[in-house]
Amino acid sequence: MKEKEGFVDCPEQQMILYVEKEDGEFGPIQTGSFITKNYIDDYFEKRKKLILSLTDQCKNSEISPVKMFMVLEDLTIDELSARTRIPARKIKKHLIAKHFDNLSEELLQRYSTVFNISVEKLKQADPEPEAMNEEPGKK
Repeated sequence: MKEKEGFVDCPEQQMILYVEKEDGEFGPIQTGSFITKNYIDDYFEKRKKLILSLTDQCKNSEISPVKMFMVLEDLTIDELSARTRIPARKIKKHLIAKHFDNLSEELLQRYSTVFNISVEKLKQADPEPEAMNEEPGKK
């Protein structure tokens, strides 16, 4: 790759690439990330739609908050079982909205620890509202 081809204007995420310089030798250049520059907006838009869809399903009692956060954290039932030390068969039951209301405080605390949220946010099914309003590249 030539030096001119390797340069990407993306100050949000910088990286080092080794490219062919104008004098024919290879060397490092500091450049932006092509993926971040071209695809990060699409990622945030899809994530926002996913959050809205899961929140609606949760409000309509189609899924439980455990299911919603499990999908958002991209966890499988087996991974969630290992992290919470709750058997997988019980987790499958907790994914149904009507069974979520009967969970003990201890189980809610285990789930909230794994999802890195408070028990209140778990009960309210309130996923990262500040991240939904955040524009890509702004922190």
